Amino acid sequence: MPKAKRLASGHYRALAYDRTVDGARKYKSFTAPTRKEAEFQAAEFEYKKKKERLLKNNFGALTFKEAADRYIENKENVISPSTVRGYKSMLKADYPLMLSVKIDKLAADDTIQKQMNENAKKHSAKSLRNQFGFISAVMRFCGYYFGKDNVTLKPPEHHPILVPTKADMEKIISVLGQDPEIQCPVLLALTCSLRMSEIVDLEVDDVDGNDVLVHGATVRGERGLIHKETNKSKAGYRRDTMPPELARLMEKRCEQVGQGRLFTLHPSTILERFQRLLVKNGLPKYTIQSLRHCFAATMHALNVPDKYIMEMGGWSTNSVMKNIYQYTFEDETRNIKQKANAYYSKMLKPARDHKNARPVGKHATRNRIVQHEMQHDLKKIQ
Repeated sequence: MPKAKRLASGHYRALAYDRTVDGARKYKSFTAPTRKEAEFQAAEFEYKKKKERLLKNNFGALTFKEAADRYIENKENVISPSTVRGYKSMLKADYPLMLSVKIDKLAADDTIQKQMNENAKKHSAKSLRNQFGFISAVMRFCGYYFGKDNVTLKPPEHHPILVPTKADMEKIISVLGQDPEIQCPVLLALTCSLRMSEIVDLEVDDVDGNDVLVHGATVRGERGLIHKETNKSKAGYRRDTMPPELARLMEKRCEQVGQGRLFTLHPSTILERFQRLLVKNGLPKYTIQSLRHCFAATMHALNVPDKYIMEMGGWSTNSVMKNIYQYTFEDETRNIKQKANAYYSKMLKPARDHKNARPVGKHATRNRIVQHEMQHDLKKIQ
């Protein structure tokens, strides 16, 4: 809704979008003695213009299927091929109650809510958000606002990804030689935090000594794998330094390949062979994403600042990295908790032996006494 600003005269002025001319947006000005009156006039103008555009394009008469197809066609060249594939897949399977319903009817009744209720029986909260996101985008494309306040979805679910412990990470590294063809791809994820789409997109020219240049991605499209010149985000474009051992393995791989793509295995084949290797050696079925999480956990355990973890891992925002990728190793956490429990256990005993306590100056404060005792006890536990 247009917002009014107070003028020097004491009146209020609100601007309403009118049209676009030669790429520039044009606005109509409305001035009134009160803020509410100016905003009402501007909102009424925008509503009428919007209604005119809808009548002109007749979007309201389209079925959801027709409108969705038109939306995808309109956006196909500017959104990711994997996103297009996801939209078309949802359109085929997830909207049976809506496909033949006209857009203006969907905006007025509860069909969308009914569809989300049905989908909630077999889909996760994340899938529901993706499905509704597509619905909302199609509705906006047709001139109808339909946002989160118009529908009720499942609350978010927490599904933690299984992250290798420090011991498991060491074992993974030790057994990778059993399948040399996937050794480099797995190590790139574990030690440099490359995504699978980034790994399979690498070419010989992207390797420069100990450095690897990450700049593109290979993703699934409707008809197989598709190369993207740009990565998932701006932060995805980066130069990463590999451990010397991995750099030597990559150098050998470059010599074997000569030119072009470094890895010819399909992403699903790499994952399948990796998990088969894990099971063979008594390890859980970790994923490439698990290894990226492990990378962040390792950097965090080494006290690397968030800024550098983000740069190395290709994460664009601190919140994404913190909310999803900032883990601590389970085995180390367990050891620390055991030490803490041992310390608290001594405090919970009904009586304490003070015979071996070190003397403290008579003028020390109570805080210094407590601090001294805690440090002494913790040293004994450690």
